[in-house]
Amino acid sequence: MTTTTAFGDPTYSDTPAHDATAPDSSTPTQSIDPNDPRLTSEVLTDNAAADAYATPPPLPDGKWRAKAKQVDIKDDKKQLQRYAVFSRPGIENNKPFFATNIEFSIIDHSGAHDGVKLTEYWIKTLVDGRKGTSQSDTMVRKLGGKTLPSSTDKQRIDLLLATLATEPELIVETAWSAECQTCQESAKKRGDKAPRPFLAGMHRFPSTRAPGMHDPIVPCPVCKAQLRAQPRIVGFYSLAESKATHGTGTAR
Repeated sequence: MTTTTAFGDPTYSDTPAHDATAPDSSTPTQSIDPNDPRLTSEVLTDNAAADAYATPPPLPDGKWRAKAKQVDIKDDKKQLQRYAVFSRPGIENNKPFFATNIEFSIIDHSGAHDGVKLTEYWIKTLVDGRKGTSQSDTMVRKLGGKTLPSSTDKQRIDLLLATLATEPELIVETAWSAECQTCQESAKKRGDKAPRPFLAGMHRFPSTRAPGMHDPIVPCPVCKAQLRAQPRIVGFYSLAESKATHGTGTAR
């Protein structure tokens, strides 16, 4: 999992940080007879060449069909809410705005990457004075919905949540990138701006012997720590604007 701490920066994850199904100290366990037939009679084949601890390869670069849904966001008090209201110095003269998070679940009929999840954080209702639109309205349109020519922040967040309630689909474009947590934390301690991710694009990572394949592990150019590529969302398209290049269709 790769996390950025700067306000407004997205965070993406293609694999869980731990096995969410594994019991822990807070999970009640059922007392089971060690002679239960499910333990003593059921025979399963174990692939001796497989590694249960191996990390799946990152989602390849390309355009993917995905299903979208709203996920909770932390407010200024670190409480999870469907949406939260913020204002930040330097952003449109501290104008308050609503924000929420959207999770995209990849649809891959080949099965190789089906269900991989990417999250776009801080989808804001704030209208950008230069672009003349908001992230929330843009997302509604990419998801096939219709926006209002004029609206309040509350109307924009309500429209986005109503659109997401149907778990609509769209096309997300992804690209590999690597970022160093060690360097980010060091920059934060120094009061410096966190370094941006580098090596944007799978083609910039070392090639392997297998045709068209790339090694997702690279050293940080600053501290030499071993980094792993993560897929980042670099574009959104409605189903009418583009087709998937992986898993569900042919590029257009």
